[in-house]
Amino acid sequence: MLPPVTRRAFAPLILLLAFALGACSSGGDKELGPAVTIEALSPTATVPGSTSTPQPPPAATPTLPPAGGITFKPTAIPQGGFAIVYLNEAASSATMRFEGRMYPMLNDNNRWWAVIGVGALIEPGLHPVSITYTPLGKTAQQSITQSIAITDVAFPTEEVELDDATASLLAPDIVNAEIAQRASIYGGFTAQKLWSGPWVPPAKGSYSDPYGVGRSYNRGPVTDYHRGTDFLGDIGSPVYAAAGGRVVFTGELKVRGNSIIIDHGAGIFTGYHHLSAIGVEVGDVVKAGAQIGDIGSTGLATGPHLHWDVLIRGVEVNGALFLDGKEFGP
Repeated sequence: MLPPVTRRAFAPLILLLAFALGACSSGGDKELGPAVTIEALSPTATVPGSTSTPQPPPAATPTLPPAGGITFKPTAIPQGGFAIVYLNEAASSATMRFEGRMYPMLNDNNRWWAVIGVGALIEPGLHPVSITYTPLGKTAQQSITQSIAITDVAFPTEEVELDDATASLLAPDIVNAEIAQRASIYGGFTAQKLWSGPWVPPAKGSYSDPYGVGRSYNRGPVTDYHRGTDFLGDIGSPVYAAAGGRVVFTGELKVRGNSIIIDHGAGIFTGYHHLSAIGVEVGDVVKAGAQIGDIGSTGLATGPHLHWDVLIRGVEVNGALFLDGKEFGP
């Protein structure tokens, strides 16, 4: 039987690096070529009885981005959420900076865009987004900055009981080594959108532990928060790719157990952890809904479940926000 979970209002404390990954209980952050859209033209007609000469249709011109500045979609981000950032200037190249991270922007139909994400403990309020770009037909770069609002989310907390063997996986050397290993993977960037269509749940079970829950281990203080979304399931239950992408890691992580990591492009990755079996190899290209492994209880886990991570430029965000049945992107 799994330990009971106590939830209460979450007051963020100073995080201990040794717990930066967070444990899981089962609970029961190729460039696209510029495309051109041609406006539909009405056929030229002559009014009966008229002697005027028909005029040729105007020359077709590419669709330009809306004039002026930066657009955010949505206009505000909840803690743990994400947004798409659009540059509304005609440009030959563009790079964005947000919260100390650099985001190469992608081009779609002559409009530059990028996806940004924020963690559960980011301070609510206005946060600046800066874009440096080269105006179309020019060589000198320009910069523009606008702020996006981050809104507060009242995450609960929970108490997790670990036996001595499982708790030993939270030793600083083990945790820090895994942090470095994962950072080397999530630091990569594919300047192309590899997914299409809506994202799908990575397992058929219900949520057993949501993103953002504050974590207290063995009745200690809250030292970290749950950085993924857990799905209930029996050992051997199928695990699916949430979206199209390329497999960039398979293997064992000490804390997260047997794992698969998929690169979806635009700086977005998903991780599938605590698996009992891995059914893909590094380099495989997968589609949304393809089975890639089986649910298990490997690594730091108190029972069988899938721990699912979504990261944007290395920042863990709330994966449940991607599962609304709608495609996101330009």
